[in-house]
Amino acid sequence: MSQAEQQLAHDKALFPRIDAPCPLVGACGGCTLQDLSYPDQLALKQQRLARVFSPFELPAAIPVHALEPPWRYRHRAELSFGAEQGSVTLGFHAARSFWKIVDLDDCLLLPEAVARVIRDVRALIRETGLSPYFPRRHEGIFRFLLVRSSHADGTIMLCLVTTPWDRAAVDALAGTLMAAHPNLVSVYWGVTSKLADVSAPEELILVRGRAYLEDRLGPFELQVHPLTFLQPTPALAQRLYARMAEWAEGAPSGNAWDFYCGIGVVGFHLAGKYRHVYGVDSEPRNIELGRLNAQRNRLDNVTFHQGRAEDVVADKRFWLLEAKPHLVVVDPPRTGLHERVISTLLGARPAQIIYISCNAEALARDLQRLGSGFPRYRLRRVEAFDLFPHTAHVEVLALLDRA
Repeated sequence: MSQAEQQLAHDKALFPRIDAPCPLVGACGGCTLQDLSYPDQLALKQQRLARVFSPFELPAAIPVHALEPPWRYRHRAELSFGAEQGSVTLGFHAARSFWKIVDLDDCLLLPEAVARVIRDVRALIRETGLSPYFPRRHEGIFRFLLVRSSHADGTIMLCLVTTPWDRAAVDALAGTLMAAHPNLVSVYWGVTSKLADVSAPEELILVRGRAYLEDRLGPFELQVHPLTFLQPTPALAQRLYARMAEWAEGAPSGNAWDFYCGIGVVGFHLAGKYRHVYGVDSEPRNIELGRLNAQRNRLDNVTFHQGRAEDVVADKRFWLLEAKPHLVVVDPPRTGLHERVISTLLGARPAQIIYISCNAEALARDLQRLGSGFPRYRLRRVEAFDLFPHTAHVEVLALLDRA
């Protein structure tokens, strides 16, 4: 058991256990908190956040905004293919296992319509008689299934990720699925020969249906594809972005930066408060969709720059003169901010920094760096949003201003 797992077990011991609704709890590596009542899950997360942020002497407990109801909320899922006793399995990784896949008939975090599609995909794959991909041997066909559903209208998009296979077979499989599920409007095929066990394919092919899934987040209409990053809990994510926009003090003649911008949702929420918003992301498909969605929502003061944040900000003439920021919003990966990004933030001297984090420990580390440099940034507010009920994860929003 890892140190993090030991700490979680210690924290859970402070709360009474309940019977988990899902029979796979303990076997599946996903829902580590399902054996606690939802109010106790929120209390546990609040205690863990209090421990992480204790060095900052916050004046009050960090609020954790609840998701109600805390079931069937996940609108994007990445499942893996495996094998058990000669039969293809499709589901999530088992607890504390890199190789074993827990076969799912249902997942209480996914919409029921999505679960039905997943079951049918598994049945059709079994009918092929072909094997899943075995990472240790680098043999087999079927690797991942990416599924997303629209919070706006319930339509579904899926992407089957395989090693090089037969286009006609994929097309036939897509036709069968779309005939059985009228709400399945898009089927992609991802092809990869990478040895690494990661779901991002080298080639992405639209097999049948729409190129984009239509969705909505707050006031914004969005088009997304299988690889788009979008918070998988739309109802509560909208509250997070609304709070972020509320904290942003606004500067009609000033600029805002949106680092690790994805398809630009943060920037869209800021566009009405700043002269210009600059989004930065390393993924070309995100930049393409960000521009498409900005045009779709008539936001002509949001522009996008493709590249790693630490590389894009190296052009100090641009960032510190033409686009000098009043506000910077960062939403980095779990590892937190690159040191060069922190250096640039300090050099740009924005009046405010807003940090969105899926890793409270990395956030606390970066806050220490921002609070000990020059200029010094003070932590003013912290709130958490339970975007992932029944798991140990929580999304944290932090506001800093320049001392």
